[in-house]
Amino acid sequence: MALLSAGGDRWRALLAETDPGLGLAWALESAAVASLSAGDGVAGEGLRWTRGLLRAAQDDPALRAVWCQVNADSEEKLLPVLGRLAGPDADPLEIRLVAAAATSAIRVSLEAWATTEPTESPAELVVRCLRELTGGLSLLAPQR
Repeated sequence: MALLSAGGDRWRALLAETDPGLGLAWALESAAVASLSAGDGVAGEGLRWTRGLLRAAQDDPALRAVWCQVNADSEEKLLPVLGRLAGPDADPLEIRLVAAAATSAIRVSLEAWATTEPTESPAELVVRCLRELTGGLSLLAPQR
């Protein structure tokens, strides 16, 4: 569980450091890209472990259950971070929807990257998934 949750912890930490005035959609994307940009250090090693574990999870129900729990926990931990970034007047239901969509976008992009041979990096996949899953959420619409 610790290996699979480390990336989400890093993503939420980066998101928590974001200036609320920059916009929630931008904050989600930039934190996700930063957390999934491999590099040669800890992030790169974490991505290699995650890829191996997600490949193994395809045939291991217990590992798959751990992955599902990691994502459920991550979504819950994301709520207060999003609440701070969205501001006190944000609709709690919409904050929950953003948390669910963002968590699912990362989950789906990592699963696709781990179990196929995509031409996109994990960071590129997550941006694509985030935009697709959150496109209709008014909380993420550009401010006018």
